[in-house]
Amino acid sequence: MDIAVLLASLGISILELSEAGAVAVIFNGIYKNGKPYIYGLAGVLTVLIPVFTLGRYIVLLPLEYVLIVAGVILFYFGYKLIRSARRYFKGIKIVHKEEGEETLTTVYVVGFTEALEAGLVILALIPQSYISALTGTLLASILVVALLFVLKAQIMKIRVPQLKYVLSALLFSLGTLFFGEAFFDIDELYLGLFFVIYLGLNYVVIKM
Repeated sequence: MDIAVLLASLGISILELSEAGAVAVIFNGIYKNGKPYIYGLAGVLTVLIPVFTLGRYIVLLPLEYVLIVAGVILFYFGYKLIRSARRYFKGIKIVHKEEGEETLTTVYVVGFTEALEAGLVILALIPQSYISALTGTLLASILVVALLFVLKAQIMKIRVPQLKYVLSALLFSLGTLFFGEAFFDIDELYLGLFFVIYLGLNYVVIKM
């Protein structure tokens, strides 16, 4: 079991699936039935089932190429997360386009989109440890479902900027480790050092 991969999978899955769950909760209040949950779940499974069935064969590719591509993906999503966190801490408001007619298709699309963002990160983690990536995602799914049914509307009030800040540092650290393994064959023991460094760098970015 690779703890770093498990935590990264757990973190990104909680982050993305909780957002999809919050949308399902909103539409549940509109339709007054469980259909939004079904459509949201369908959207998530449309992504995650292929990720964990076909994605495992990614290990058949040359390891160096996989590590480089995975590193790029992790850096990209790490950047997206810290940029989002910075907007929150800086009080920068984002203008969202108003939705048109509210339909159940919207819930499916949101579930698909959020799961796709998580799935791309998970695909980058699978070559390091398939079982750790799968375990992290399953744990996150159980936790999000529990929050949905126990807290319901309260889940929409969960603030995630701090989670994005820490998770971004973890994704940057893993990306750096992957590049190091691909080009310099460095040891995984450096991951902790990278994590501390990126926590500091992210803090500087947020304060800029």
